[in-house]
Amino acid sequence: MLKIATWNVNSIRKRVDQLCSFIIDSQIDIVLLQEIKSTEEQFPYAEIEKLDYKCVVYGQVARNGVCVLSKYPILETFKIDIVEGHQEARYIECVIEHNNQKIRVVSIYVPNGQSPDSHAFEYKLKFFDNLYKRASNLLKNEELIVIAGDYNVAPDEIDVFDSNLLNGQVCFHIKEREKLKSILNLGFKDAFRISHPNIQQFTWWHYQGSSLRNNRGMRIDQVLLSPQAADRLETCYIDDRLRKLESPSDHIPVVCVME
Repeated sequence: MLKIATWNVNSIRKRVDQLCSFIIDSQIDIVLLQEIKSTEEQFPYAEIEKLDYKCVVYGQVARNGVCVLSKYPILETFKIDIVEGHQEARYIECVIEHNNQKIRVVSIYVPNGQSPDSHAFEYKLKFFDNLYKRASNLLKNEELIVIAGDYNVAPDEIDVFDSNLLNGQVCFHIKEREKLKSILNLGFKDAFRISHPNIQQFTWWHYQGSSLRNNRGMRIDQVLLSPQAADRLETCYIDDRLRKLESPSDHIPVVCVME
């Protein structure tokens, strides 16, 4: 079995101890992190390499940032600016070798979009358009592909605490939901929904307003699998233990288990 986890850590230097404990306790093989909020030079390599993981980092000063941690050899790495002219650390892609089998993994951090009437929202839609093109090209290789991370979109009504209240707002606007579904229509599969078709479970809660206590959350972190990878899926689950720790990230990990 191969365990792949995605987690918006919301500052790797603040939560490296939580990350290391999670990796050990859950026996994770590959970790895809978002919003590490550090440069490559600031990244806490020593703590993670002590656990015998390789680290590939696409960092940025004080914001954004994505990385891949792997117990297995990383053969190729691509640090890509999805929207030309916007140099933001939001996409890193690696080819990893596991038991003589290659698997392509992507850690992605989609822009939040701020509000539907903002330039930031238009940028988010453009980001999705270019991600669609990248995903479409990757599928042509018929590989095991995992594109996982913080998509900043809840796909369906079951994925938010109140669809009537949130409809039309950022992270649940029909325009961005359609962009995400266009990637699924290419042939990618939502690993959590394959494993749990009817369960309502969230991956993010706002820090304020007793959101966690009242379970006013959204499922905006997803693991998308190519058809070849979906055929190997054993299960996918959301691990809510880290949200209950002291000084947690506002997101929790999603774990995909593949044969």
